[in-house]
Formats: sequence, structure tokens, C-alpha cells
Amino acid sequence: TRLNRIVTEVLDFAKPLRFDLAEASLNDICRASVAAAWAGEPRQDVRLDLDANLPSIVTDAECLRTVMVNLLTNARHAVQAVSHAAALTGTDAVTVVTVPAVVVTTRASADRVAVAVQDRGTGIRAEDLAHIFDPFFTTRRAGTGLGLPIAKNIVEGLGGSITVTSRIGEGTEVRIELPLRAPGAA
Repeated sequence: TRLNRIVTEVLDFAKPLRFDLAEASLNDICRASVAAAWAGEPRQDVRLDLDANLPSIVTDAECLRTVMVNLLTNARHAVQAVSHAAALTGTDAVTVVTVPAVVVTTRASADRVAVAVQDRGTGIRAEDLAHIFDPFFTTRRAGTGLGLPIAKNIVEGLGGSITVTSRIGEGTEVRIELPLRAPGAA
């Protein structure tokens, strides 16, 4: 299974991007992506803060879902790493936390929409942050280092931008901004 995933990611990274553009709901894409990233696991640590007035966008919904599932899976792993570290060190994990570990937010502005995935995970070291979009760069033992480069290629191909801010021990925020109509949309 792992080899198939690696081969698929390498092929996805290497092939030219072709988009199937159609009208889509970014909020629906976010909901479906959360369900996929947490498939088979409880989702009580995820909060959706979705703008009810978000306009439809013309994009490739399946490609954008791929990006979101990747970002959400990374966030889930970062949060789980914090929980695992707390268990190993004997830290009191019974502390009541009112802020979800992962928050997905959507917002609209003028001619763009934005989606942010914010986690309270391990964070990314500053020296690693400069390389997270480099192909094959990974800090996870089971990672391929292709998820974020693929995500960046897709977002930029759809006319958008992706930025990451992070602090060790505090978490990470990945923000994607997209036009209401992807380049090449009729």
C-alpha cells in the first residue's frame, strides 16, 4: 500500500496538470476533505468555520480536494504527534481544551476566496519551513515529501497562492487564496 502511494504521488508530481474546471462550493470541498482525512477516526478535534455567504468558484474541485486532504492529513499527524509526545513524557493529557486541534476556515474578499487550515500541532522548524515545498523533502518517517509540492503546483495552476506560517510547539497555518474563476475558465 505504501509503495502504491509513493508511486502514485511521484506520477502525480511528474505529470502535467490538466484541470476540469466547473462551478463548485469551496465549503463543500472542505467538508468532504475533512471527512476523507479523518476517515475511520473521531473528528471531535476538528472545527469547520465556513463562511455561509461564500460564493461559488470555478475551479477543479477534485484537484482542490486532493490539496485539502493533504493539508488536513498533515495537520492531523502534527496534532497526533503532540498527543503521542505527551503520552510518552507522562504529561497530564486530561487537561480540558476548548480550542479544537484543527480549524478549517473559509472567507471571501472582493474577487478571491481563502481557505485556511490551522492546527495546534508540533509546528515546523524555521530551517525546515524554507524547504517544505521542495520535492522529496520530508521530516516524517513515512512521508514521501511530495504532498506539499503537489499541493503548491495545483493551487498555483488554479491561479492561487499558498502560504505557510508556523511556530514550534504552537502549530501551523496553511492559507490558500484562489480567484473566483480559475485561469482558462469559460
